[in-house]
Amino acid sequence: MGTGLGYSSLAALFREVIGELQQEPEFQSSRERVKYALHENGQPDVKVAVANVPLDYDLWEGLRNPAVVGSYPAGLREIWEYRANRRKATVDESGRSTIFQVPQAFDFALSNYNRAVLVSAMLPFSPDLVREYAGIIQEKREGSSHVFSRMYDDVNRMIDTAISRVAMDLMTRHNVVVAMDNDTVRGVSAEALPLTQQGTSHGPCKGGNFPQKSLAVLLGLGQFGVCRIVIRDEAAATGVERFVGPLRSIIIFDKHDLITDGEAGVFYPGQAWRDLLLRLSDFTDTDPQIDRYRFCTYIPSDEQGCTECVRSCPTGAQAMSVPTTEGRYSSQIANQQHRFWEGKLQFDFGRCLDERSQMATMFPEWSCARCLTSCAAQGKRRASTIDDYRQKMREPNVQGSD
Repeated sequence: MGTGLGYSSLAALFREVIGELQQEPEFQSSRERVKYALHENGQPDVKVAVANVPLDYDLWEGLRNPAVVGSYPAGLREIWEYRANRRKATVDESGRSTIFQVPQAFDFALSNYNRAVLVSAMLPFSPDLVREYAGIIQEKREGSSHVFSRMYDDVNRMIDTAISRVAMDLMTRHNVVVAMDNDTVRGVSAEALPLTQQGTSHGPCKGGNFPQKSLAVLLGLGQFGVCRIVIRDEAAATGVERFVGPLRSIIIFDKHDLITDGEAGVFYPGQAWRDLLLRLSDFTDTDPQIDRYRFCTYIPSDEQGCTECVRSCPTGAQAMSVPTTEGRYSSQIANQQHRFWEGKLQFDFGRCLDERSQMATMFPEWSCARCLTSCAAQGKRRASTIDDYRQKMREPNVQGSD
């Protein structure tokens, strides 16, 4: 590709940057016990997915509603406009000098760049610490762990810093690179969208207008479990390893030609791929042919389904946000019509957040994360699903052009 944007090169760059961060004073408190997953060679086990799309590609086609990615998710246009507003020039789009600082409109990007490269990265939590916390919450149903809470915060800060540094390394004279760390997501939301499209006008508890989790799923980095957490399964000598962790993104506008054949691990998420992902995320769809591509075994096919996240939730938020294992909603859920939007059920954020918020006011190091922990440590998984899913990503009719 000539840009250093292949899967392998990006994964190596992330490993290098995170390894360097581990030596810096801000993160030295975690040196005695590494809080992220390690590869067998001792390097950070960063998970990376890369795709490329034309600039007029709608990232959130068919997903815009409060129950999915929010009503007004930021797309490529909004990300470009945020960056252009921060990098104004005294030359307008026709090349004329002006006395003003003028941001370049999205039309300039459409005329000068051929594609957007989408990078999603996960820094998984240490499986040992996740299993340790799973043991704690099994033993002490009402307790928490300051060790887990610190790990959660530290790993999030580390991937946030790493995404910015990797993005800086990818900058050239011929591209525009935007690191979608937490500050940038807040900036895009505040500066590229009107106030009427932010906050509760956008959808509850979205963390801004850019859904990092949904982009990760679109790029094939992982899948949504019924618990609304992105999980990544990989085959290992001991069975199937499950990874969960914070997600960040990088958006790159460049002049290289769009590729659709998976060169260097970069693929094009065509319509067939999007259709599959929509069905995988719909746990009322109990078609065994769809279920065999799911990492989350909540819906049973040829074996008993998994209900770890539902059973571990102390508030009942999970139970009130999922169908039965037969793919139907209970009468208690179905009667709450205000929680459905275009047929999609909104997660019961009220039950979930009230518990977490109240406990955090009393215990600053409080962490719930029981759904995440039980899924990662004890969730049922199938090795065959990984092979089926990865093969589906490689099929020309899935990753090829629309």
